[in-house]
Amino acid sequence: MWTIRVSRTALACAVMSLSVPGARAAFAQDSATCACTRTPPHEKGPPSEFALRSSGDFSLIQSRPAGQFGDNIGLGYGLNAAYLFRLDQRGIISLRTDVGFADYGDQSTRVPFGTGRVQVKVSTNNYIIPVSIGPQLTWPRGAVRPYVNAGFGEQFFVTESSVGDGENQSGFSTTNQHDHTKSWVAGGGVYVPVRSRKVDVMLDAGVQYFMGGHAQYLGPNSITDLPNDQLLISPFESDTHMFVVRLGVRLGFGT
Repeated sequence: MWTIRVSRTALACAVMSLSVPGARAAFAQDSATCACTRTPPHEKGPPSEFALRSSGDFSLIQSRPAGQFGDNIGLGYGLNAAYLFRLDQRGIISLRTDVGFADYGDQSTRVPFGTGRVQVKVSTNNYIIPVSIGPQLTWPRGAVRPYVNAGFGEQFFVTESSVGDGENQSGFSTTNQHDHTKSWVAGGGVYVPVRSRKVDVMLDAGVQYFMGGHAQYLGPNSITDLPNDQLLISPFESDTHMFVVRLGVRLGFGT
């Protein structure tokens, strides 16, 4: 109780003193001579060690089947994303992971719907999805920086049919064929730095060779429509060796 009374008395005296012009001036003078330090605004710190060692690669790709695989299907076009983690400070050795997606042929036809008075468009697309992981060696300095990589992975083959015209997809689709096989991968390319500020940007031109195993897959004309809503599916079967040509950009901190 005594402590509360003393606190109230001190607070009242402080208010009265600040209401007096001389006291306010003295208070202002004392405040001006006070060696106070202001807290600096919040600033983001430097990237973490994990971020400094990480980079991403985004590319347009062309798949080029080889051997019997190339006799059965044609070229494919799509996208590839890669993640690289540097295992040393200079970036000579990295662990690289790739995921690609290429469409190597499609077929469209109009079929009757219901009583046959309505025609709908059925589109069939064939996809290759190559996935790989392995080490990469890079020359880390200079205007042109060559690299080589190797590893192992999987190749997935999917053929899917859907109903719709262009952007007006109905949501009805079915998977006609799917298979996968293991593969060994080897490749190389060059990086060309184009920007080095907060985020480094480099052009990437490269190629990878997938020595794929035996798998079944469909070509653009492997599905035939039969009477009574029946289908004749004629898959190919062979080794799945192919080249994947890439052109894209690599983004990272201190790449």
